[in-house]
Amino acid sequence: MNIRFFTVIFSSLLEKRDFFMKTKILFLPRTKKASNHVLDKLSNGVNEVRGAINRRSLWPNATDKFIPTGLSGRHFFVRGLFIALALIFSPILAVADIGSAVVYLQAQPQDAWITQALSAAGADNIATDHLTNVSGTSATDYAKAILALAAVGENPKTFGNIDYVAKLKTYLNNNQIGDESLLNDDIWSILALASVGEVNSNEAMAAKNYLMSNQNTDGGWGYAVNGDSDTNDTAAAIMALVEAGISVADSVIVNAVNYLELSQNNDGGFPYDPASDWGTDSDSGSDSWVISALYKIGQNPADWDKNNNNPISHLESLQDAGGGFWWVEPGTSEWNNKAMTAYAVIALSGKSFPVGYWTADSGDYHLRIEGQNNMICDVYVAGDTALEVVENAAEICGYSYVITDSSFGSYLSQINNESGSGMIGWMYFVNYESPLIGAADYTLSQGDEVLWYYGEWGWQPARLSVSANNLATGRSIAMTVEYFDGQAWNALQDAVIKGGDQDYTTDASGQAMAVLPDGYYNLFAEKDSFIRSNQEEVFVGDGISQNIALSVEIIQSENSNVAGESIIFEISASRLDFGKMKPGDAASQSLDIINSGTVDLTITASVSGDLLFLNNLRLDNQIWQNFGNTLAASESKEVNAELNIPENYFGSGIKTGELIFWAR
Repeated sequence: MNIRFFTVIFSSLLEKRDFFMKTKILFLPRTKKASNHVLDKLSNGVNEVRGAINRRSLWPNATDKFIPTGLSGRHFFVRGLFIALALIFSPILAVADIGSAVVYLQAQPQDAWITQALSAAGADNIATDHLTNVSGTSATDYAKAILALAAVGENPKTFGNIDYVAKLKTYLNNNQIGDESLLNDDIWSILALASVGEVNSNEAMAAKNYLMSNQNTDGGWGYAVNGDSDTNDTAAAIMALVEAGISVADSVIVNAVNYLELSQNNDGGFPYDPASDWGTDSDSGSDSWVISALYKIGQNPADWDKNNNNPISHLESLQDAGGGFWWVEPGTSEWNNKAMTAYAVIALSGKSFPVGYWTADSGDYHLRIEGQNNMICDVYVAGDTALEVVENAAEICGYSYVITDSSFGSYLSQINNESGSGMIGWMYFVNYESPLIGAADYTLSQGDEVLWYYGEWGWQPARLSVSANNLATGRSIAMTVEYFDGQAWNALQDAVIKGGDQDYTTDASGQAMAVLPDGYYNLFAEKDSFIRSNQEEVFVGDGISQNIALSVEIIQSENSNVAGESIIFEISASRLDFGKMKPGDAASQSLDIINSGTVDLTITASVSGDLLFLNNLRLDNQIWQNFGNTLAASESKEVNAELNIPENYFGSGIKTGELIFWAR
């Protein structure tokens, strides 16, 4: 077996439970020495307390009280002075040779973990080509890519072949992310969403609640629901929950830290599972995860002393002359390898997860416009004020607008044919709250979301969430509608959920259940005197669909059939190539949709791939999200696909995507 094979094996700790179980049986060390053997020690690394890690205060509501550190007999006495010191001091990094470890990693096949390690170590010219075309089958596949891109300051929504953040969110399933039997996909999804500023999203909050509800009685977490606790997943869960806003003084975190304390070996390091029948020797991977978790909660790993050893000194002892870190002490396992080097570099660089955060460029905001009868626009766009983003999105979403100047300032008076009259007009929200000043005077801040609607003053915004975005045939979906009253989200009874095979009305808890036929759906909710909700994409079964490849080259200065019972339709093109275009250009192509079956069809569309297509492709003179056609049996219709390149578009090169037509 070679090193590359081991890299796959041990990286699987975060990906496949069944694969890891094989790893656990085959590769845990068959020690030649007793499990309590004390390794020869290198000099201890000296670290100061790392405070206020990753954008939040160490003790948000500190009072004069003892907070357990997880080490018996030792406590931090929390006072304002301690917090001040924590904010000032940074860790003095461990004495391991990080430089040689970086050289070692740069010589290995690059992956998401190595990318994060190189970023943590401050390396230059970090390779990212391996992140441009991620095609995963699990939530963790996309979570890893997001974390790696955020670590190097790239936007995971636009860097790759698809929007990795949106794709990760599609794994929301029964109020958790990914496989219901696993916890690690929830852990890493929380961390990934946190790395792009979406830790408060519905998906991240669902994963957080699921993770907390599945904490074991010993305080730890395992890879799977009801699985035995292990140090690796417990350390990762601590980091995820702290990112999700759980205080380090909360019993959930305190109990988890206590579990780690009880798991520490006499050599200062940590085993994967302290109760394992397959061996409990300390290993570099477990050391690394625990060290990063301790930094996350503001503790100094060097203070976790046991028999004059600590996690840092043990981890350092496993580095060899070539820069890599052995999994276990050399000579104690025939399966030893250096696959844990990336995790060791992150830990010894004083970093936790996420290693880095991506934030949108200044002036890049999410804008949604809800008209009287349909959504008009849903896009990310630049602008300084809540009014300017409407101006800048007009070309992208293809609407006209009128801004009127008055003695009170400029205001939005019309979009398309919908103009203000009487008590009805264009109103706006920022982050679901109604500002007290005009949109022209409201200066946007980083991360703001702007919602415009056509209606009366006082209407409250609605929000739709679904239990899963991808469903197997015959599986039910829970749809929840809430409204924001200015302080909290509340259940919205009697809201009508549209976009499915029929309308569904919510009960007193704001929920409606459905079993949708195979296909693709853009669901949204409406109720009189409330603002129309966001849209949720839902895919059921394999669907009845036709896929069309999209491509365009940006320059700066065959027919097929799909059948399902009596549903048969054809598309006259398998590819739309818009050729070479410059910013400001528009190009269109037409195609025919032919109903070759014996039943009437409703045709909808979805778009994936480069953000250029997601934001700027229009079908029949409307944003693709609103496209819909009804075809009688044997009827055909022409569809016009138009791509508009914004004047301020700075990208270049060939962009690709996929247009999918769905029939039901």
